[in-house]
Amino acid sequence: MIKDENMIASPIVVEMKHLSKSFENNTVLVDINLVIHKGENIVILGKSGTGKSVLIKCIVGLLDPDGGTLALFGQDINELKEKELFELRKRIGFLFQSSALYDSMTVRENLEFPLRRQLHKLPKEELSQMINEALINVGLKEAIDKSPSELSGGMCKRLGLARTLILKPEIMLYDEPTTGLDPITSKEISHLILEVQKKYNTTSIIITHDIKCASLTADRIILLKDGICAAEGSYKELENSPNEWVHSFFE
Repeated sequence: MIKDENMIASPIVVEMKHLSKSFENNTVLVDINLVIHKGENIVILGKSGTGKSVLIKCIVGLLDPDGGTLALFGQDINELKEKELFELRKRIGFLFQSSALYDSMTVRENLEFPLRRQLHKLPKEELSQMINEALINVGLKEAIDKSPSELSGGMCKRLGLARTLILKPEIMLYDEPTTGLDPITSKEISHLILEVQKKYNTTSIIITHDIKCASLTADRIILLKDGICAAEGSYKELENSPNEWVHSFFE
């Protein structure tokens, strides 16, 4: 059940029907059927190797599904031309587990990179304004001239998020956003995910093993097993499930 009943009336931004993905003889995704609404935070849980990361890599276009359909913003990605796919991907942000920062660049330069690549000839004043806003959003304005090597793990995660958010994506994909962080910093990142959702009405898909992160961020949780969506519901619903396998995630 979705926390906000108004979410049901929100536009569908991601829709998967019978999605499948294999790697040689290893079938990872068998039959994924999932609908995600605008402004919804979805957490995907599952044991290692169940296809969580494969699923979001299909969404962002890093992997091509083998079967089924995947529609983003009502557009079937299999029917789009290369230029149309490129424009579609601009609307999606991906926070990698490693934050994927450039150590040879300062914080400012790390943020300039995606802007120059996608927006090309952006006026210097507008560029600075966008960078400052992104850093303020994640509490890193004072670190603008530092290098990633001077930042803590939590700060690097925040910087990775700022670099993704600077283009104001409509869908955010988080791959293990709190992995390797201490409990206090993990909680801060979880609250930051909620702030992003609230400020930009962003649709978020969060892959995590951190059950605390799931409890703080999820409107709905999807449990993957044997290549399908085996269970779904709110945190409280799944935590109280009579199903032993479902309940095991919340112990």
